[in-house]
Amino acid sequence: MFEWYEEMSQEEKNNLPRVLNKLLSSCYINKRSDNDRRDYYFIERNERGISEYLLMGGWELMSDENNHVYYVRNKFGYNHVNLTIDESLILLILRLLYEEKRRQLSLAQNVVITMGELQERYMGLGFKDRPINKTSLRDAVSLLRRFNIIHNIDADIFDPECRLIIYPSILSAVRAEDIKTVYERITSYRKEGGETGEEADEDQA
Repeated sequence: MFEWYEEMSQEEKNNLPRVLNKLLSSCYINKRSDNDRRDYYFIERNERGISEYLLMGGWELMSDENNHVYYVRNKFGYNHVNLTIDESLILLILRLLYEEKRRQLSLAQNVVITMGELQERYMGLGFKDRPINKTSLRDAVSLLRRFNIIHNIDADIFDPECRLIIYPSILSAVRAEDIKTVYERITSYRKEGGETGEEADEDQA
């Protein structure tokens, strides 16, 4: 057994399987999230050992120290998720809104937007002359929430006043150099006559 594991307290040993499974299923662990904070500190305390353990399965434990995010990356590319065009658009818009909003906030504050802002920016892209339909919106919010990229503060996501927290994990999900590439792929796909609800193999997270 690993030496670092033997040095753990019994409580930490009991927590380890849960934290590892959460990390692998959610991909991102944000210190800014109330639901993740304890697990973030757990990983921080045991970073070397957890990294060593994950490497055995082909996973790399990554740390964005500036934004207090841990995430995993599969060395063989098995953790990519195919996104629909609408999901790619929403992810792109969230990334842009995050960049704009965080300049106005202190380091201790979360970035919060409303669904109305998201829909307005979606319409402004010019791909459609109507807002995101309810099915696409529900699916996108559910997916991004599962990966700890966003969290809806209010229950009704179809209400324009519904508030969304955008976590710093979005900076790792969509890097600055990816923004132009994602937009160009979406534009190209639309010119070819694709629908925003369809999947595009190129759009992965």
